[in-house]
Amino acid sequence: MKNLHPYYQTLFVVWGNQILWWISTILFFHVALIPLTIISMYLFGCMSEISIHRYLAHKAYSTTPFREKILLVFAFLAGQGASLSWVSVHRSHHAYEDTPKDPHSPQHIPTWKLVLGLFPRQEYKVSIVSDLFRSKNKQYFVFENKYYWLMWTALWIASALINFYLFYVIVSGAALWYLMTALVNIMAHGTHEYGTKTDLDAVAMNSKFLNVVTGAGNHNNHHSNPKNYSYKITIERDPYAWVIDRFFKL
Repeated sequence: MKNLHPYYQTLFVVWGNQILWWISTILFFHVALIPLTIISMYLFGCMSEISIHRYLAHKAYSTTPFREKILLVFAFLAGQGASLSWVSVHRSHHAYEDTPKDPHSPQHIPTWKLVLGLFPRQEYKVSIVSDLFRSKNKQYFVFENKYYWLMWTALWIASALINFYLFYVIVSGAALWYLMTALVNIMAHGTHEYGTKTDLDAVAMNSKFLNVVTGAGNHNNHHSNPKNYSYKITIERDPYAWVIDRFFKL
């Protein structure tokens, strides 16, 4: 079978987690799945934020080689897309924030497309992820980018065979965190003010509501200084920065 383009592999995994989450919830629903789903969402949000976002995309902190391997596992499990593809799209988002070239700006792309992950198809640019190609993990990044959908298919099958709850944690956590990132993008970059701007030239919004729901709601703080691994400037709360400080940052 011909290798799927990374764009379609991302959609395969994102939609696959959504479908599997809904099907398993409907077929096997009981009350215990509600708190498990919430815990899974924050767990996968933490894995995504500290790995593929703040570490790989922004190089916002340094860590040890062993902990870096853990972060690569987290980045894969987050289910948001292969590292090369996701980092390329995200760096383009920061480079062209809220302009027509922004790959997922709610000011230029309909909300329903953002929720479904139907961003304009982009070829990842080697130049924008050149640091990943120069890293000692280059071969892994290339392999993941080539076989992302197969790796996730294997994960679904293996986790389902091992234990239903393990499978459910994976699909619900990845599915819900994808929706949460879409929510942050839509609300924080939307044309309507859902939160508060820290200054008149702010690109995005800070939102207490989003911060409670996702743990990453101080979005303008992030866009103002994307190289900072923490979204906290004064009294804001950033639980994922605490995890980085406590367990990963040198």
